[in-house]
Amino acid sequence: MKKEDVVITGCRPEIIKLYPIIKKLPCFIIHTGQHSDLAKMMFDFFKITPDVDLKLMKENQDIWEFLSNAIFGIDKEIKKHNFKRLWVQGDTITALAGAIVAKRNNIKLVHLEAGLRTGDIFNPYPEELNRVLIDQMSDILFAPTDRAVKNLLNEKVKGEIRLVGNTEVESLNIIKKTISNKRPIKEKYILVTLHRRETFGKELEEIFKALKELSKDINIVFPCHPNPNVRKIADKIGINYIEPVNYFEFLRYLKFCELVISDSGGTSENTPSFKKKIVIMRKKTERQEIVDEGYGILIEKMEKNYILKKIRKFMKKKVNITHNPFGDSRVSDRILKIIKGNG
Repeated sequence: MKKEDVVITGCRPEIIKLYPIIKKLPCFIIHTGQHSDLAKMMFDFFKITPDVDLKLMKENQDIWEFLSNAIFGIDKEIKKHNFKRLWVQGDTITALAGAIVAKRNNIKLVHLEAGLRTGDIFNPYPEELNRVLIDQMSDILFAPTDRAVKNLLNEKVKGEIRLVGNTEVESLNIIKKTISNKRPIKEKYILVTLHRRETFGKELEEIFKALKELSKDINIVFPCHPNPNVRKIADKIGINYIEPVNYFEFLRYLKFCELVISDSGGTSENTPSFKKKIVIMRKKTERQEIVDEGYGILIEKMEKNYILKKIRKFMKKKVNITHNPFGDSRVSDRILKIIKGNG
């Protein structure tokens, strides 16, 4: 059977969010290798085998060097086929490379998770820049929320905008069923993840000082990102951390925690599905919906005492988490109905 669709993946979140589409749509998969081990874990879980693995990631590779290599690698593979549509997800360098190749080869570009914005091109960087560029190039833009649709309308993108929800929630509902019911630790704890480059330096020091003080009240479980910019400050402040855990173990920690403190967009999307409140350790978020629902708060000032005050106040607040504002289990069905209607 001839495959009219090609899907570009590179990172673990892309595979998770594209899985509901890949499962139901015959497609050719090109993997750039932006995340190798993390991606393999999800490919194995979902029983997906990429048709092509470009294996482009090198140690200490500059993101723009990776972009260049990804463009040429994807383009070389695309030219061997006659695809009707090229799919990219989110705001990664892989997604940007795929979008450029689609335009270069006059292939219809489909963007999954379109329209997310902070309104600050350098926060987060380069993700905000990537998604703005991808949306301007896209022919079909699948937006997860009303806010995302409004962002796209305000930018006057030329493609067809459709509100469908986020496939992250659909995949998570599948994965949740496999998560152990055994607590990872007996004591109550707060789950922390931090890795954003915007806070590297003095602001991250203030965050870690606040968390160290908070750890006197409750256990902090902090799987520390291996980036030296994070590790050296964690060691300087003397905050306890554990080595990174795999995705499924992370979800087990998420399932049983009292609160989440994170700067991760994906984690923000996951917390409502586990009925957990989140302190978003960022001044701005492209997922403002979780704040609007009252399920999370932003930290507008990265200063120890301010951070502590905000966290402690939010911990005491009772929040009834009734739904995930980002999607449900029918997102892929909506998307494929629209795709089939496009011929």
